[in-house]
Amino acid sequence: MRTPTTIEARILNELFVRAKLGYDAKSLLVESLADGRMGSLKIGINHSQRIFGSACAEFELIDDDGKPVLFSLYLDKAGEPYELDAFKSDFSETILLQNNA
Repeated sequence: MRTPTTIEARILNELFVRAKLGYDAKSLLVESLADGRMGSLKIGINHSQRIFGSACAEFELIDDDGKPVLFSLYLDKAGEPYELDAFKSDFSETILLQNNA
């Protein structure tokens, strides 16, 4: 587990604002998911013991290669941040996240 990178924190904080959640991304612990380096993250401790609840916010950015990346914030059943999902339609790595580790 680690704290989010600067760009991950900016993305998470934007999602928290859109979802009207009062979290500061830098106070969270995250872990990268095996998604081909698109940038998805597990959020919080005991992730495997928690249950997916709902999607609560999303937005799209254009990656450094000109392709869109959709970022979605998921909550667990208790309403706590659960995952940041990053999706590129060509399944390639999200360059803007790799350049700002």
